[in-house]
Amino acid sequence: MDRYAAVLGILLGILGTGLAEAGDVEGTVTLTGKAPVLEPHRPTADHAVCGPEHRPSEALILSPARGVKNAVAFIAHERLEEWRSPTIFQMDQRRCTFIPRVLIIPPGSTVEVLNSDGILHNFHTMARLNPSVNLAQPSRARPLRLTFDHSETVEVKCDIHGTGFMRAWIVVAAHPYYALTDDNGQFWLPDIPPGPHTLEVWHEVLGTRRIPVAVGREGTVRVTVEFAGAAGR
Repeated sequence: MDRYAAVLGILLGILGTGLAEAGDVEGTVTLTGKAPVLEPHRPTADHAVCGPEHRPSEALILSPARGVKNAVAFIAHERLEEWRSPTIFQMDQRRCTFIPRVLIIPPGSTVEVLNSDGILHNFHTMARLNPSVNLAQPSRARPLRLTFDHSETVEVKCDIHGTGFMRAWIVVAAHPYYALTDDNGQFWLPDIPPGPHTLEVWHEVLGTRRIPVAVGREGTVRVTVEFAGAAGR
C-alpha cells in the first residue's frame, strides 16, 4: 500500500466515511487511438548530472496493453469540507526529474521538496487557489516545505533546466475518492458511498474523460475508461 493510500485509510476512519454500506470502483484507463507524438527534451544546464542527451517525454507513459500511467481518477462533483490532514508528503528531484511526477494530497498537507541532485534547482508552482511560489533550492540546502490548503491541480516546473524538461503535478484532492493509475493504467477507489456518481479521469496530455458509475451498497464496480487521443492541457 502506498503512502497516500495509507493516509486515505486513516482519514476515512476518522471521518466516518469508511462505512459498511459502501462499494469500490476498480478500473483501467487505456488509450485506444493513436498516441500523440511528444517531443524529446534536453536539459539546458548541468549536463553532468542531468545528462547531455535528449530524453523521451514522460508526460505520457503507456503499458504494452496501452494502459495509461499517472492518470488521476476521482469521483466528480463531490466535496468534503472537513477533508484535511497535516500529513507531510515528499517530492524529490533526481537526475533532473521530479519523483513522483503526479502527487495526490489532502488539503492542509505539506509537501517536502528534496534535492538529491546536489545542483541548483528552482521549484516553481503555477497555482490558482493556493499561493504560487518560485523558490531557488541550491545544493545541500534544506528541503523546501510548502503547504496546500485549497483543492486544485497545481503544475510544477524547474525553469533552470529547460521548458518542459522538469515538470510535475500536485493534485490537492477535494475529498478522499481519488486514485492514481499504476504502470498498467489500473486504479482502485474504495469505500464510495452508494448511488449514481460521475467518474472523472484527468491526464496531463490526454485531457479529461467522464463516465457514469452506479455504486451499490457493497461489492465492486469494474470500469474501463478509454481515451481516443490527445486533447491537450
